[in-house]
Amino acid sequence: MGVKGTQGPPGPQGPAGKPGSTGAKGDRGAMGERGIKGDSGLSEVNLLKTKVSTLEGQLKALQASFAKYQKVAMFPGGRIVGSKVFKTNGYEGNFDDLRQRCVQAGGQLAAPRNAAENDAVQKIVLLYNKSAFLGITDLKTEGTFKYLNDQPLTYANWLTGEPNNQGQENCVELFSNGKWNDKSCGEKRLLVCEF
Repeated sequence: MGVKGTQGPPGPQGPAGKPGSTGAKGDRGAMGERGIKGDSGLSEVNLLKTKVSTLEGQLKALQASFAKYQKVAMFPGGRIVGSKVFKTNGYEGNFDDLRQRCVQAGGQLAAPRNAAENDAVQKIVLLYNKSAFLGITDLKTEGTFKYLNDQPLTYANWLTGEPNNQGQENCVELFSNGKWNDKSCGEKRLLVCEF
């Protein structure tokens, strides 16, 4: 056997071996920075349902408002004060008749709650040259005039010496000068509704 020779150059790399067994679980890492706030948690479907529900509510309110103004449009002339509309169709009747007609039209008998509203009704009365019944009576408590919803008056424009209750005068009429007078509810006066 001869002397051992020098080592030759390395050969090409052989094929990869089989994977080894899984190692032990490592330690938990440090907590990262807090992220930005996410969505509210409502899914897109729930968000759309909420929007549709809101729109349905708005649509119902608009439909009710439109129906109200359709009824108001049936009366020809009138005045607008703030969000109120005062209208007449020139009809004359007793207090109960007028009150029912206003309710059927979606309103109530005109009941001024300030000088501007009283002025609007006065202009209608001047136009037709007829006194109008107001939605004010003392039918529940003699001598205490109130609105038809039983609330106390917040405004009054009585003619000097009125109300005087001469001959069972439980209703209120408005003259062409804008002044009020207590009057028998059975008399016929101009219809003026408020919406």
